[in-house]
Amino acid sequence: MRFRLFRRASAEERHARVLADLQNVIAEHGWAVLNVMAGARPDEVRFSYTIGLTALGHPEVIILGMPPEPAHEFLNLIGDEVRQGSRFEPGTVTGEFTDEEAPVAFISVEDAGRLTAVHEIYGLVEAVQMVWPDSTGRLPWHDGYRNPPSAQPILGALPAGE
Repeated sequence: MRFRLFRRASAEERHARVLADLQNVIAEHGWAVLNVMAGARPDEVRFSYTIGLTALGHPEVIILGMPPEPAHEFLNLIGDEVRQGSRFEPGTVTGEFTDEEAPVAFISVEDAGRLTAVHEIYGLVEAVQMVWPDSTGRLPWHDGYRNPPSAQPILGALPAGE
């Protein structure tokens, strides 16, 4: 029996392949979504974000603490709306993706360091965080919010009047 040895791709080659794949998805669909699992540290939380809304003149969108599948769906819904001309600026509170009793909010991201793929493709990054409600429809800054603060870290200033 003969074995064929394959050279394992270097970290740089794998990284370049991932960026190329993301750019292909962006070219085909207008944006891509990247899901990042939580790291080894207990204070790290999973997150998902768009790559490509920058080219559509809109801030990229990040969601923290939500499982990858629903986060991916939310981000694709947002991308579809952005492609049709909608804007989700900091301070926007809307039930468009949920319902009026359990709205999501968009806040400005003060530190976009988590959006590494966006940095590599576009350089400077402008981003908003989509903040999601708990099971009772409350946002993290509302009285009675049921999730612990670590479930959904807030990356920027709260919407005005909240």
